[in-house]
Amino acid sequence: MSNVNLTPDYLFEVSWEVCNKVGGIHTVIASKAPIVAGAMGDNYITIGPDFSQDREASEFIEDPMLMKTWRQTLYNDGIRVRIGHWNVCGNPIAILIDFTTLFSNKDEV
Repeated sequence: MSNVNLTPDYLFEVSWEVCNKVGGIHTVIASKAPIVAGAMGDNYITIGPDFSQDREASEFIEDPMLMKTWRQTLYNDGIRVRIGHWNVCGNPIAILIDFTTLFSNKDEV
């Protein structure tokens, strides 16, 4: 029997409550972030909505250099994102998506 690596290359955690404290799911994700980020490093990526509307998000630390080329590709396609770190223990990478620009074509998305 051969050894098989069952660890994923990346783990994406998608939630309305990434960098957005609304309820219990925020607590669940934030409390497991240090463990998952410790095991996966920058291959653990959290994704959530960008509610800041050009304001500072208190749980988000933007890093304009992080995934810069990929972010520009999204911008070219009309998708606005901010990329940085979620300011919780473990500081996982966070991608915040401005979903308001997608309302007009929500059925195609």
